[in-house]
Amino acid sequence: PEGETRLESILISAAALEARVAELAQAIARDHNSPDPLHLVAVLKGAWIFLADLARALRRAGGPAVQYHFVRATTYGTGMKGADERSRQVRLEGLPSAVRGSTVVLVEDILDQGFTLAGIRKALLDDAGARAVRLCVLLDKHLDAPTPEVARLRQSLVPDYVGFSVPDRWVAGYGLDVAEEFRDLPYIAVVREECFR
Repeated sequence: PEGETRLESILISAAALEARVAELAQAIARDHNSPDPLHLVAVLKGAWIFLADLARALRRAGGPAVQYHFVRATTYGTGMKGADERSRQVRLEGLPSAVRGSTVVLVEDILDQGFTLAGIRKALLDDAGARAVRLCVLLDKHLDAPTPEVARLRQSLVPDYVGFSVPDRWVAGYGLDVAEEFRDLPYIAVVREECFR
């Protein structure tokens, strides 16, 4: 991207994001054939742009009535993941009680190691009482060398809806950040990791 030396390249263009989000909305609308409202739970901060675009695309697709919820999960902080991680504690804020007995689509920016999604899915089912939790991830990162623990966790987290598969690189834009930067980019870019280590 022009003028930003900390970004290596554009991985997914704004046009590709828009088209794929519309396809995801059509799939979600098709799958939710219930008169009950669909509960979308977005993970803050990274998924808010994705959720906003997905919500508008759901309406254009003739989708169901939707109720929106936001949960904040803390696993990364300002530090970056380590290659040899085996587990992470996930702290949640804002777990919605209105999802009890309902189908939930958990909207996340990226499926990386899986600690965040696994923790939120478990809390939505066990603590909030959701009937079912479907996973919708914008990016599904293919990890090069996950620990055995992470590999097992990832096998248990098969998303129902995936925007794009991406390589095991740092990415930012369209809500995703690196050290709280780049969320406002209209595309997904590959980040030069050495600039942030």
